[in-house]
Amino acid sequence: MTMIRVLNIRAGLLLLLITLMMLSSLSSSQEATTPSGFRFVFMTVDAEKACARKYDYIVVGGGTAGCPLAATLSTKYSVLLLERGGSPYGVPDIENADAFGKSLNETDKYTSVAQTFISEDGVSNARARILGGGTALNAGFYSRASSEYVSNMEREEGLVEESYEWVEKQNAFRPDQLSRWSSVFRNGLPEAGVLPDNGYTLDHVEGTKISASTFDNNGKRHTAADLLETANPDNIVVLLNATVSRILFNSQSEGTKEGSSQKPRARGVEFMDRCGHSYQALLKESSRSSEVIVSAGALGSPQLLLLSGIGPSEHLKEFNISVLVHLPFVGQGIQDNPSAGVILQSPIPLEFSSIQVVGILKGSENYIESNSMVNITVPSHPMNVYTGDIFEKLAFPLSRGQLRLHSMDPRDNPSVRYNYYSHPLDLQRCVHAVSLIAKLLKTRSFERFAYAAANDSSREFHFIGQSLPDNPFDDAALLQCDAEHNLALPWRM
Repeated sequence: MTMIRVLNIRAGLLLLLITLMMLSSLSSSQEATTPSGFRFVFMTVDAEKACARKYDYIVVGGGTAGCPLAATLSTKYSVLLLERGGSPYGVPDIENADAFGKSLNETDKYTSVAQTFISEDGVSNARARILGGGTALNAGFYSRASSEYVSNMEREEGLVEESYEWVEKQNAFRPDQLSRWSSVFRNGLPEAGVLPDNGYTLDHVEGTKISASTFDNNGKRHTAADLLETANPDNIVVLLNATVSRILFNSQSEGTKEGSSQKPRARGVEFMDRCGHSYQALLKESSRSSEVIVSAGALGSPQLLLLSGIGPSEHLKEFNISVLVHLPFVGQGIQDNPSAGVILQSPIPLEFSSIQVVGILKGSENYIESNSMVNITVPSHPMNVYTGDIFEKLAFPLSRGQLRLHSMDPRDNPSVRYNYYSHPLDLQRCVHAVSLIAKLLKTRSFERFAYAAANDSSREFHFIGQSLPDNPFDDAALLQCDAEHNLALPWRM
C-alpha cells in the first residue's frame, strides 16, 4: 500500500534521524559543476522535466534528513527529492566560515536562504530555505547523540555506529587548533566546575569536550547536501525551488469521512515553482510500496499534513480544507530548546570562531556553548568590534505548545506557540545554567577579557545588550528575576 511517512525534525534530534536512514553499501555518484552552481548532474530547477517521469519515492524536504535518505533510497529505487530552496554551492555567504551569520540577516518573504520566523511567544528565529537545510545556516558543531538517548529510542547500536562513521567521513572535521576565544572557553569550563575535561571526542559525554565541525580546516562549510554524492545519478532527481502545497491521494480516498475505515493512499504531491506555477509529481502506480516521505522539518511537516487534510478536523474546517483523516495530535506537543546568554566585547583582537567546545552539564539537561565574531561598525567610522557569545541551551524541554495554520499558502510560516518555560522545571534548569555562566566569567581564564574600571582598580566586563543579573549566584533570586522578566537575555534557538 502506498503510504505517507513523516519525519518531524527538530534541531536537537537531526543527527539521530540521519543515523536511522543510512546504509553502509552506498555507491558514488558522478559530479558536475554547471554554470548555475549545481554540484550534481541530477540537480535541476526544471519542474516539467522532473514531472515527466514517475517515482518509487517522493521525499519532501532536502534538509538534514531528506538528503541522506534520498541518497540511500536511490541505490535501489527511483527518487524525487523536492526542496523549496536553492543550491548551497557557489554561495560564499553559505560556504565560507567568515561569512557565518550573514545569510541569517538577509531575509525576504519567499526567496532568501533564511526565512524569518517569529513565534507567538515573540521569539525571533530563522527557517532554512536551501538544500542542506539547517546545516547550511547553523554554527556547524558536530557531536553524536548520547548512548542513553539511542537506547531509549530502541535503535540498533551497530547500525547507529555505522551510520555515524558514514556521515563523519564526509562531513565532520577535527579542528587543527582552537581559536583564541575557544581556548579560553575550554580552559574556563573546568575551572567553573564543568568536569571532567574530556579533550577531543565525538561521543556525547558529560563535562567539557572539544568536538568536530562541519566547517573544514580551510573554513569551508559542508552541508547535508554533500551526502547526495553517494546517490545513484540514474535513479534520483533533486528539484530545487519547489514548494509542496499538498499531498495528493487516490480519488476514492479524497474526502474520507471521519470514522471511515478506508485508508487513504498517497499518489503524489502538488507543488509550485518560484514563479508560483503549479505542478504535480506522481508515484508509480505499479509499486504498492511507493511512498511520499515528509521530511520538511518541525514546522513544515505538520504544516503540510494540515494543508493536505490530515489533522484536527475543527481546525481544518476553519480554512475550508476537506478532512481526509481526523488526527487531533497533528501540530500538538511541539517544543523548542530555549536558550539564554550574554555577549562580551573583547579588549583584545579575536578571529571568527564557530562553536568548537561544549560544556555538557550533569544529566545532559543543559549545554554551554560559545563562539566569537568580528563585527564591523558603521561605514562612516569603520572599526572592528570583537565579541564573544556565551549561551546555555536547554536540551530536553518539558514545555509543550501547538502549531496551527496561518494561511493556505505553503510558503507562509504557520502559527506556532511553544509556551517556553510553561513547565517550571525548564525555568529552574535554565536559571542554574545561567548561574554557571556567571561562575565561568569569574574564572582566571576569562580575566583577560575584562576592562579596567573607570573609577578604581577593579576590572569589569563590557556586555553588549543584556548583562548578567546583579546576584547571579543566588538561584532563588535569579529565578524570581527571570520569571518576572521572562529571561530577558539574548535568545539563540
